[in-house]
Amino acid sequence: MTESTNNASEAVSRETIHRLPSQSAEADDVAVERAITLMIDQVGSFTVMCTPTEVEALAAGFLFSEGLIETADDIAEIAVGRGNPDAVAIRLSNPAPAGVERNLIVASSCGMCGSRNIAKLMAAVPACGASLTVSEARCQALTEVLREGQSVFASTGGTHAAGVFDGGGECLAAAEDIGRHNALDKAIGACLLAGRSTAGCGGVLSGRVSFEMVAKAARAGLEVIIAVSGPTSLAVEAADHWHITLCGFVRGGRMNVYTHPGRIEGLSGP
Repeated sequence: MTESTNNASEAVSRETIHRLPSQSAEADDVAVERAITLMIDQVGSFTVMCTPTEVEALAAGFLFSEGLIETADDIAEIAVGRGNPDAVAIRLSNPAPAGVERNLIVASSCGMCGSRNIAKLMAAVPACGASLTVSEARCQALTEVLREGQSVFASTGGTHAAGVFDGGGECLAAAEDIGRHNALDKAIGACLLAGRSTAGCGGVLSGRVSFEMVAKAARAGLEVIIAVSGPTSLAVEAADHWHITLCGFVRGGRMNVYTHPGRIEGLSGP
C-alpha cells in the first residue's frame, strides 16, 4: 500500500536574483533541497537531503541499496506525509537485518554515509552476471535520452540524473535529484515498485562515478554503467571486482571503457 504525494513542481523554487553585469533583478529557478526523513518501523530513521519528488521510489531504492530489502514485497507499506509533510513512514514485511545504523543524516553529496566497511561490502555483494551487451551508438543515445528528460536541470542547472535501461537498450526508469546517489536510488526504486527486475540491466548517469555509485549498481545487478563524466580510481577497482562494464566520458561521440569491455559490441576482454 502506497500513499503518493509526488509533485514535480516541488523540485523547483522561484527565487529573486541579481544578474551581472546587467545588475537586473529578476526571478530565476533554483533546485529544491529538503530534508526528508525515512522512518522505518523497528529500524530507525534516515534523514535524506534530496529533491522532494518521487519519494516513494527514493525510499524503496534507498532501502534496497542499504540491504534492508531484497524486493518490493519486503515493503508492507510506504506512507508519504502522514502527519508530517517531510516524513515517509515505512513498514517492512520482514524484520530488517541486524547491524543497520540508525538515525543517520545522508547528505545529497555523500551517498553511502552509513557504510561500515568497504571491504566487507565488496565481499558481501556478488559479482554481476554476463547477459547484457550494448553498442557504442546505444551508449551515446542513452546519455542523450537521459539529458532530454532532465527538465529540472534544464530549468535550474542544479540536478543530477540517473536511469536504468534493459537488455534492448530501452530506458525503464529515470529520475532527477540534487544528489547523484539519490537519483540512482530513485531510478532503481521505481523499477522495484513497478515489479521490474534490474538484474541484467544497465545504468546511465549524468555525472561522475564514485565507489558508492558502483556499489548501488552492483547491488541492483546492473552489468553496465554509462556515465557522462569520469570515474574515480576506487570506482574502477569496484567495477572490476563486481564484473561491471564501466564507461566514462560518454559524450560527443567519445567514450572510455575502463573495465570488462567485452559487453561493448566490437570490443573483447574479460
